[in-house]
Amino acid sequence: MAKIEINIDEATLHEAEKILHSLGMNMEIAINIFLRRVKLEKGMPFTMIAPVSTQITPKIVDYSNNNLDDETGTISRSNNKITQAMIEEVWRCFLRYLKGSGEISDLSTEIYNKTGMNRGSALIYLNILSSLVKGEPNTRTMKLSDLEYFIEKIKHELGDSKHQNALKSLRLSIPYWQEKLSGNFADKVAALIAR
Repeated sequence: MAKIEINIDEATLHEAEKILHSLGMNMEIAINIFLRRVKLEKGMPFTMIAPVSTQITPKIVDYSNNNLDDETGTISRSNNKITQAMIEEVWRCFLRYLKGSGEISDLSTEIYNKTGMNRGSALIYLNILSSLVKGEPNTRTMKLSDLEYFIEKIKHELGDSKHQNALKSLRLSIPYWQEKLSGNFADKVAALIAR
């Protein structure tokens, strides 16, 4: 394995470590994921154009998270809870991806614009779904209830072959999750497979 050295100011490093820790990750895992995404997408895995403001003008007005400012019509950034409406939109966009009607990166932005779901979370969910239907292991996770929802959707809407691939993907992922994650997520996934 190669080693890299990164020079970054301490405030940025500290803030990034705090955010990554809240996601159950460390800097090494995050950089590894980033570099793999660069390789996979043959470029930056996100748009390089970013708004300077910490507020975002919504494309639709009906947001269930009630962060909408009545005077400005903007939404303050926050770590919003992933809602049922968000995961339903992830599923709709994933079906479009399977039909070749969009790239994961673009679809994650669309999910963000429609629901307010964090774009990074949408990207992770779409990539997890892609790995599931291909029978490939995942190193990332999602809420167990969301995973159960998607497994049921795969089973009922994509057929037995994709469902078997999803179960295979979960079985292949469990050893990694057992080693890398604290808590009992891997055990709960094993119980989900056994149902």
